[in-house]
Amino acid sequence: MDRAILRGGVSIGILTNFTLTAQLFSGHCPADQPPEPPRITPEQAAIQSAESRNRELTKEITKKDAKIQALEDEIKALKKPSPTATKTSAWRTFTATAYTSYCTEGCTGITKTGVDVSHSIYYEGARVIAVDPSVIALGSTVEVRLADGSSFRAKAIDTGGAIKGAQLDLLVADEADAVQFGRQSVELRVIK
Repeated sequence: MDRAILRGGVSIGILTNFTLTAQLFSGHCPADQPPEPPRITPEQAAIQSAESRNRELTKEITKKDAKIQALEDEIKALKKPSPTATKTSAWRTFTATAYTSYCTEGCTGITKTGVDVSHSIYYEGARVIAVDPSVIALGSTVEVRLADGSSFRAKAIDTGGAIKGAQLDLLVADEADAVQFGRQSVELRVIK
């Protein structure tokens, strides 16, 4: 009985050696073979694909958010008044008269700054005034307060030969309005 076990053990060992030798020569050694990749279901594949796309979209969104932030910062910087910008000045007393660009002679309707006011007494939403540019810079926006307490915004875009010092000329629609406005004392302050 002991012999049979030994003989059986030897024959099994010989068979095992023969099988391993054959696998080595054929290149199919079980130790050399990579493990099979785990198999995934179609649902798992779809989830992995969606997660990959989400990562790509997140990267794109992050880049675009950075661009948006840079543009918003640039806009904020542009909106900040420059250190050399004119600040609101104190109220000053001016002598005001009125003029019209709708006259028969000597009027072109073009202001000193090149704006055609022959069809409107407003420019950029403000009334047009002529000023002495050595007192009020051309292009300035001012607030004018009349003696009755009413006020309006005006844009200094014109000059006049008779406008010297603390004087201003208000553009009105016609000669009748200019006569009615007459000459009056007003308060003026530069607002930008």
